[in-house]
Amino acid sequence: MLQAIELDYVGCKIVITEEVLMKMIRYIQIGFKDPESGGVLTGIIYDGEIRVTGCSVPTRYDKRNRYNFIRSAKSAQTFINTRFAISEGIEVYLGEWHTHPEDHPTPSGIDIADFKKTIQVSRINSETTLMMIVGRKGFYIGVYKYTILIQQYSRPILNITK
Repeated sequence: MLQAIELDYVGCKIVITEEVLMKMIRYIQIGFKDPESGGVLTGIIYDGEIRVTGCSVPTRYDKRNRYNFIRSAKSAQTFINTRFAISEGIEVYLGEWHTHPEDHPTPSGIDIADFKKTIQVSRINSETTLMMIVGRKGFYIGVYKYTILIQQYSRPILNITK
């Protein structure tokens, strides 16, 4: 059974819920033709904890192929706005996630540049953002303060079936 990921981060804790992780692993690129997938992360910041409670999934407006995922800004913003409204203004944008067709993923130069560009041009309610990459056997998690990578983690995916 997949469990929430808990990370210690400079004076606070980051929690990525089981529900969010389960959504992401449905898109692991196991088959040779499986395209990259991804979306945005949303969650709640309170009392020394960043809790990732939502993630969007690919839509028909996203562009996907084996080695590339370009999410639709419009569908991502709709997801963010909906989560914000449902939570009465508590749940906010926290970052991005996507898959890689490798066992233990690491971000490419394009991943990093695109993530930083998104952070720079977007209105964000948190100085801390996350980049998550889902591989076939593990997760990569980069923690950013504004556009600067502060910490990075790798975590295995255990006992998971698609």
